[in-house]
Amino acid sequence: MALEFDIRKYNPEDNTLLDGSDALANQRDQVISFQNIRNKESIFFKAFITAFSDTYSPNFNAVEVFGRTDPIQQYKGTSRSITLAFKVPAASESEAFENLGRAGKLIQMLYPSYASVSNALTLSEAPLVRLKVMNLLSKVETDLAYTLGPSERGVSGVGRDIHGRRSYEQFYSDYKSTAAPNQGILGAITSCTVNHGLESEGAFSKIDEAGGQPTAVHNTILPKLIEINVSFTPIHEETIGFEGEANNTPSFPYGVFLKPGEDRVSQGVPPSERGKQKTLEETRQAKDSAQQREDLAKAKLQKTQSKMNRMHITKKQQKRRNEARLEAQQNYDTAKERTIDAKIEYILFSDIT
Repeated sequence: MALEFDIRKYNPEDNTLLDGSDALANQRDQVISFQNIRNKESIFFKAFITAFSDTYSPNFNAVEVFGRTDPIQQYKGTSRSITLAFKVPAASESEAFENLGRAGKLIQMLYPSYASVSNALTLSEAPLVRLKVMNLLSKVETDLAYTLGPSERGVSGVGRDIHGRRSYEQFYSDYKSTAAPNQGILGAITSCTVNHGLESEGAFSKIDEAGGQPTAVHNTILPKLIEINVSFTPIHEETIGFEGEANNTPSFPYGVFLKPGEDRVSQGVPPSERGKQKTLEETRQAKDSAQQREDLAKAKLQKTQSKMNRMHITKKQQKRRNEARLEAQQNYDTAKERTIDAKIEYILFSDIT
């Protein structure tokens, strides 16, 4: 979307300064936005962010049980709080004037809506807003442009690449955001502090150039730097969590989808343990194969022995059967030894890992 940051917008003064932050905001959408959900009015600030923290706090109620070592942890909910601090600098008197107005618009959003009932004002709507901090704070499933066809959708409907058709580069390339303020996170601003920085940066004296003669306007100053600190409590519009093994919001909270594959943590095996797991699996397979060979050798030996008990055979046939029995016995003994060795190796490796 087109933004209009211009340090000469409200006062086309004789100022040849080129402010690079205008280009970052207008062309790259590096902005912070607040939207009033009641009238959809939005206000933007250049993203001179000095602090941004997103805190998640799972809440548990510890229930003591007699005779139990640890209390039972009863889950109550997970709360989320956001702290945002940013600076609003002015490179000109025009920008200082506009910054003061933008800060005022933000403060206005902190007050509720009223309705006239029987000639009396009654509170009708709480002052909720949408806050958007580029891709770091955004409605992930609608804002961040990662879409999958119906055949690629998983249980939760998004974020599954079950056929592996997308490359790692495509996952990275598909990750993007928009400056649209209606894609911000819904919530309540619980505190907002505006510091006008008069003690450190000072202020412009408003100059009136009407009549061609610059004249200082009495009792009017324009702060050169405004600092704003906001505490924000999100109100999630979707259910965050899992349904069985399916993740309801697989890209929460930053809209990032990672390609599923052999390196997925969901396999339950960290990368450092995969070599050990592979070797353990190999020893298990070797043990099972050795056991199968032993069983086959044993069956062949038993078959050979049963033939030895048959009557009415010639001495030549008896000799061949004795040789066959001896060979079968040797094969069985060898297979049994290998099975024992494979079992010992498997047990030892299991203890190590």
